Amino acid sequence: MKTKGGEVMTIQEREDALGKFVEREIYVCQSALVEEALKKQIFSIDDLENKYRPFDGRLITPNVCVRCQGEFICLDSETGECESCFEDHQEPQDIYEWWLVSPWFSKRLLMEGEPILDNDYGIWWGRCTTGQATSMDYVIQKIYDDIMQ
Repeated sequence: MKTKGGEVMTIQEREDALGKFVEREIYVCQSALVEEALKKQIFSIDDLENKYRPFDGRLITPNVCVRCQGEFICLDSETGECESCFEDHQEPQDIYEWWLVSPWFSKRLLMEGEPILDNDYGIWWGRCTTGQATSMDYVIQKIYDDIMQ
């Protein structure tokens, strides 16, 4: 991987830089706090942005929808569905953890379709993966790579 300056990073240098990036933008896991606040209606799930993953239109080949079998210019990259089928069969994203994040990072996560809970008490990312370091999440690495290019 190259940095903004054009030099090539080793795998270890990239992991170190990614770790520092995560430490700067992702503060602390507060799953129990957010779940309790939602249960006691201190927070509202209605304040959650990207509760449903948005259609991304990134899949251009094959161009046949897996549901309706129609041909389209682009499909959703995760489901293989056209936009109409995707919206007809959407389910809420599964959130496994809640992480307090920086305002800047929350905007980047929103742009990637990640769930964000933003209210007077803070900004939380609803992480849809679990069981690995946050720096290993595809979305985290994508955001990091985007800003490093």
